Amino acid sequence: MISAGEYGRLFAIVHFASKQWKVTSEDLIMMDNVLEAECGDRIRLEKLLVSHDREVQCVLIMEKDTLQKDLVRVEATVIEKTESWPKINMRFWKRHNYQRKKIIMNPQTVLRINTIEIYPCLS
Repeated sequence: MISAGEYGRLFAIVHFASKQWKVTSEDLIMMDNVLEAECGDRIRLEKLLVSHDREVQCVLIMEKDTLQKDLVRVEATVIEKTESWPKINMRFWKRHNYQRKKIIMNPQTVLRINTIEIYPCLS
């Protein structure tokens, strides 16, 4: 199927920033961390599994559809770097004149999956 190019739409499970996502091309990923790349930079993601089936549940179940790392390339573009909505952490003790207010805003990065490419085996 790979050499003929008849695999259709590909799904991949990628591992990035200590999390796993099931992605296909043109998907958006929002991650809660700081990325060294600037907006518009293209990055390559680490893939765990690639399949043409829609029911990708577990890496161990789909052993027959897994491909080696050198045969698959998952590329993404950094779309936006922003901060999350403000989360307010309020501490209050009754009758002790104690109030502490902490506002937490975590950095976020939005990625767009550009392509999931399979290279045919050369051997």
